Amino acid sequence: MLPSIALAQSLLACSICFGSDGNSLQAANMAVMLLGVVLAGVFAAFIAFIVYLARRSRQVAAEEEQQQSS
Repeated sequence: MLPSIALAQSLLACSICFGSDGNSLQAANMAVMLLGVVLAGVFAAFIAFIVYLARRSRQVAAEEEQQQSS
């Protein structure tokens, strides 16, 4: 039991967290980058949709105001 307490950090770390220099580390880094790009794309699409809705709402309101005044 004492050795496991002394080596607790290395027992809990996976090969990537422990500092392995191999293909698995490179693959994990690329996966994180890909997820970041996908997440940024989803956020950008969401913001673009909100901007579209705001512009369309203003356009419809202006058309309704124009119809009421004529």
